[in-house]
Amino acid sequence: MMDKRIKEYRKKHKKCKWCNYYKYESPSTRSPWISCPDYEKCILKDKIIHFTNLRRFCKYYILKEDSNE
Repeated sequence: MMDKRIKEYRKKHKKCKWCNYYKYESPSTRSPWISCPDYEKCILKDKIIHFTNLRRFCKYYILKEDSNE
């Protein structure tokens, strides 16, 4: 379970990397014979994210609840 303070912070400071719709794509997650660079994308909007650390003002932001954190 995520710590309460972490959860509060991430809800207040919305960033793509903490969103439920964020996905990191690498060659290992795609076909092994395709050689292209890693990238990050928003599954909901079907867009490549160029800067994940910048604060985003997205009305669709949902905090990703990860048990590993």
